[in-house]
Amino acid sequence: MNGRDLHFAARKNNRVANGLPTPSEAYDKGNNNPTRGNNFDGLRLIGALLVLWSHMFALSGRWEPRFFQDHSFGNLGVLIFFSISGYLISASWHADPDVQRFLIKRILRMVPALVISTTITYTLVSAIGLLGFPDNPLHSLNGSLWTLPLEFACYLLFMIAAMLIPTPALALFIVALSAHCFLAPSYLSYFGLFFAAGSLLQKYPAMRSLKTIMVFAIAALLAQRDSIVALALIVPPIAIHIGTRSWPILRSLGRFGDLSYGVYIYAWPVQQIIISWLGLNTPYLILFSLSTIISLTLAWLSWHYIEAPALRLKPTRHDISTN
Repeated sequence: MNGRDLHFAARKNNRVANGLPTPSEAYDKGNNNPTRGNNFDGLRLIGALLVLWSHMFALSGRWEPRFFQDHSFGNLGVLIFFSISGYLISASWHADPDVQRFLIKRILRMVPALVISTTITYTLVSAIGLLGFPDNPLHSLNGSLWTLPLEFACYLLFMIAAMLIPTPALALFIVALSAHCFLAPSYLSYFGLFFAAGSLLQKYPAMRSLKTIMVFAIAALLAQRDSIVALALIVPPIAIHIGTRSWPILRSLGRFGDLSYGVYIYAWPVQQIIISWLGLNTPYLILFSLSTIISLTLAWLSWHYIEAPALRLKPTRHDISTN
């Protein structure tokens, strides 16, 4: 261990000794500091808005723009989510490798807001007679939620791997890449590849340098025949490199809270209702603007009255030692 590592190890030990959370624990507890000083909240919000923006085309019967081959901008937003999730989950586990606390943290982060959102949207849509959205091009109540079980599966796979071997991120990346290349394609191997890449970037900080990212970019260009592998080589490194920085404008997007999850779980039903009321011929900009304003408002309410209070219930090592 070099002098720099000893310095940071001493800082961490001092925080624990003084009853303060480590950076990863502070993230898990939903505190505003110190991890709110990076770009992750702002970057995730941009990812959620990319999903909203992209879905607005499909939900209103328009062609959904692509950013690379057959991948939509909404798909890019989801890939950013999985990349960041892999990074943060890896950090959380290494800060507190306890199975029970790990599962409680994950459940409290995802389930309360999801249960409330699903209950509210189903009740409202039923009450106003729009269940099934019969006049809309797409009819599902919330077509965004299908990725959430896949994300939770990534949490479980990482936890199991971490219990069995010392390098879970590397193992998951190899398994996901092998499954994608040699087995029948699946969404779990697809998104799991980006989750595992994010975990690798947390475990090996040297992979986040600009020089290494340029190497990844060259490799992605060479791998363009397989668009998923190409994106897995470049999206996670860029997302994590940006997320770990602290840029005033991007950082400021998180000053009202972590709104990305709320936007993600509310945007689709909000968009469906607006399209049902205003009609398919309504200009896209009007549909998008109204959906964004309402979704951000619901996300703000969700964060401050459901998600943040739930996050404060997450257990930490300090909680156990105090008890």
